[in-house]
Amino acid sequence: MKYSSKQYASVILSAFDGKSEKERKEILKRFVDVLAKNRDMARLGAILREIEREFLKKSGRKKIWVESVSPVSDDLRQEIEKTVAGKTYLYEKINPSLLAGLRILINDELLIDASAKRQIDKLFLK
Repeated sequence: MKYSSKQYASVILSAFDGKSEKERKEILKRFVDVLAKNRDMARLGAILREIEREFLKKSGRKKIWVESVSPVSDDLRQEIEKTVAGKTYLYEKINPSLLAGLRILINDELLIDASAKRQIDKLFLK
């Protein structure tokens, strides 16, 4: 491993800055060639996650994953976006195993677990 995922992410985002779509495609092709040459293709997933994390940080946006038993209402979606403040990408996942409530993950760092499953687990697994 010559370079860390964070180093790769920083380089690719810098290379993309101010470039057209066509130029970005060419940069990506060369980037993949570099990864293959450095035998780092197996780390592509980690590199992409780091690119996403750096992009969100630079753009001031937040990625929000909302897990719930049923689809989230528009009112609740707006309330979550308002509470988090700023521009957001909101993704929704239906997870019947939560029983009730929500799990909210912000930028893959902050988890708010207000699910019934967590409360039940807390009661019986102390």
